[in-house]
Amino acid sequence: MKKLIKFLLKTLPRPLLIRLSFLARKPLALIYKGTQNECPVCEKQFRKFLAYGYGKANRDNRLCPNCLSLERHRLLWLYLKEKTGFFTEKLNVLHIAPEQPFIKKIKKLNNLNY
Repeated sequence: MKKLIKFLLKTLPRPLLIRLSFLARKPLALIYKGTQNECPVCEKQFRKFLAYGYGKANRDNRLCPNCLSLERHRLLWLYLKEKTGFFTEKLNVLHIAPEQPFIKKIKKLNNLNY
């Protein structure tokens, strides 16, 4: 499976990979369902996260199988949730280069002018 994914990552153009990843995420979420890891962005639990990265930077337990958030996305989400009034205060938000896991969730928030 890792060899197939590695081959696809090297050969397919990035825009196509992004589209395919959104199609594959629901089956992956079912396959990886468990209780050992929780994603704060999508609030789902998994036995482990997916590996992510290229070459030597490829590490296990980095990518959420459901919302495709990385460690940095989950950390940012927790920071916004625990240390700011982002989810409760009335705010104007200009989000430059929005993270894919956040777009739909942030647009649904009624307190934000996004």
